[in-house]
Formats: sequence, C-alpha cells, structure tokens
Amino acid sequence: METKIGLAQGGSNYSIFGIGDIYPGGNAAYESLGGTSIAVPSDFGINMRNPALWSFTRTSRLQAGFRFNQNNVSNGQYTLFQNNGKVDGIFGIFSVDTSIGLSVSFGVHPYSSVNYLIKTENNVDLDSTKKVLAQTTFNGSGGLSNAYIGASFRLFDGLNLGASVHATFGLIETQITTIFPQNSYAASVSIRDDNFFGFGYKAGAYYSGIENIGIGAFIEGHPNINVDSKLYYTYLTILKDTVKQNPEYSVKMPLSFGFGLSYTLGKFLFAGDFILQDFSNFDYNTNVKAKYKNSSQLSFGISRLGNKSISAKFLDKINYNFGFGYRELYFNTYGNDINEYYGSFGMDMPVIGSAMVNFALTFGSRGTTNAGLVRELFGRLTVDLSIGEIWFVPYRRNQ
Repeated sequence: METKIGLAQGGSNYSIFGIGDIYPGGNAAYESLGGTSIAVPSDFGINMRNPALWSFTRTSRLQAGFRFNQNNVSNGQYTLFQNNGKVDGIFGIFSVDTSIGLSVSFGVHPYSSVNYLIKTENNVDLDSTKKVLAQTTFNGSGGLSNAYIGASFRLFDGLNLGASVHATFGLIETQITTIFPQNSYAASVSIRDDNFFGFGYKAGAYYSGIENIGIGAFIEGHPNINVDSKLYYTYLTILKDTVKQNPEYSVKMPLSFGFGLSYTLGKFLFAGDFILQDFSNFDYNTNVKAKYKNSSQLSFGISRLGNKSISAKFLDKINYNFGFGYRELYFNTYGNDINEYYGSFGMDMPVIGSAMVNFALTFGSRGTTNAGLVRELFGRLTVDLSIGEIWFVPYRRNQ
C-alpha cells in the first residue's frame, strides 16, 4: 500500500522529476502573450528565446523582473494553497549600431525550479512475518540558472541573426526522511546535494522580408553539464552524519528548438510558437517513478500595439496583450502524461522617458488526480521594469 499526500512547499510538486519545473522562457512582455516570442520583435523587451531579435531594441537597456506564483493543489481528497516569489532575472542590452542592427546582450535568469514537499505512507516488510507503517517525506529545493552573453546583427535587409553562449549552474538538494510513527525503530534522513555546472549555446534567426510577416527560429544546446554530488546519511538516534562523495559525472541535456510566425494587421499583431525538446534519453534523477519523454509547447498571442506618437494619450500608448498555450511536460508518471493549459493577459506601459513597466497575469492548470497524483491550478504575476537610453549614435559610412 502506498498513499501519496502533497504537502507543498510553495512550488509545484511535479518539480520532483528531472531538473524540476523548466521555465517557459520570456519576460513579462512575452509572458502576457502566452510565452509567444520567437517571431515577436520589440523596441524595449530583451528576448530570451531568439537572440536574433535583440537587433530591434533601439536603446541600451537594463531590465529586472519579479515573479509571484500562487497554487491550488488537490489530490481529490485534500486541497492546499501555496505560493512563492523570486527574482525573474536581470538583463542588459547595448544597442551598439542601429544601422546594422548590432546589439550585445547579457544577463542572468532562472532555467528551472525545484520546490516540492511530498509525504507517503507505506506498510513495509521488516521480515517475513511483520509489517510496519513507515512515513516518508520527500523535500526538494533549488534549481538551475543561466548566465549568458551574446550578440545579434542584420545580415541583410530582412534577415537578422543572433547567438549567445551561457554558463548553466545551480544546486538541487533532495532530502528524504523516514519515520515509524507506531514503533520505536530509528528514523533516518538522507540528503543529496547536486551541484551543476556546464556551458551551452543558443542561436536564432528572424526573417521579415515578406510584408507584415515575421518568421523566427532558434536552437539551444547544453552539450554536457557536470554534476558534483554529495550524500549525507543520518540516523536520528545516533546523531552522526555519514558523508559519501560520489564521483563527478556529466548529464547530457537535450537540444531545444522552436519556430515562430507573426503577422501584423494594422494596430494588431498575431503570433504563434512551437517548441520541442526530447528528454527520452535524459539520464539524471532516474530513480523517481517517471519515464522521460518529449516535451513540447504550443502558444498563441495577440497584441494591440500602442501608439508611438509623443502626442498620443497615455492609454493609447500601451500595448495590450493576450495569449494562451499548451505544454506537454517532459515526463510520464504512473502511466499519466502531465500536461499544462494556460491563458494570459498583460500590458506594456511606458512611464518616464524610455522606461517601461511590463506585467503579465497567467492562469492555468497542470496535472491530474488519477493514480493518486495532484492537479495544480496556478496563477502567476510577472512584473518587469526596464530603463534605457541611447548610448551609441549611428554614424554615416563612406560608400
């Protein structure tokens, strides 16, 4: 017998699998479009999917964001509310030469998040004649982040290219505590600390040679990420740790690639993205009850574009964004695929000078209550603030 009870720790209980809950990508300006971003250029947003779109940012900018998550978790018998908040990244971009679309961008942002607390109850066999009740608590925290630097430029009118390199780093800590509430057997605690470090790349292209149509694509790779793992064992009646240093090993992250299409009609922009990442050969955290598989994301967004005229009224200058999407997460557990459906709304608001405030509200559902699993209803508020000015003035070139 096994009973699973989701206790919560502020994040998704499904982050127990793999490297956790992978961020869908994008800041608030793109989050409000359902995460649609591969073929959506912006004068002020720093695009995290397609580096080729950095060429369209006309000012040098600094940007910081914050993300707040609210979850309602249910397993069919119990319902629980939980929340958490964290910095959503710090970015910068230098618009070096607008005449050739040369821009340089850098930043640090989260890649995945691990934040779960799950309790199970089992009747276990101590010998051939006796079963005892064991309560096991699984507690995980941490995640991975990326620090990147890259550049974009216009190869010729209508075609922009961009690329970046990034360092992936972070700590994932897993703690497993087992107690025997009806007996005097010794409780135990095991802690595993996995430190990650590796390098990767991203490349993108954007074509706008067809009137009112934009076509974008990107590819992202992490050839190998090294993992330095330590295990700590403690029996609570002894109060002495046993430390085991495992040999360093590498994890091969799968390629991620995607395609996007956008169409501008008057004051409106319509866009869609498709992203795919194959985790079927993923070889980290394989002792959990999950089978890794393809992950995909399909999203659509609509933006009512703001008036850029200085004399326009404030409400007319705002971009009003709407979006929705579907994500198939990268694991199957107890025979169930875990999918996510969501919708979003947000605004891009100019404030003083070239400063912008962007916010997005996203609501959705993931998971199922089948096989003792949990369904998570979630809401997410993402807010970004960016400031910018012209640092480099384009100059005339001799023909």
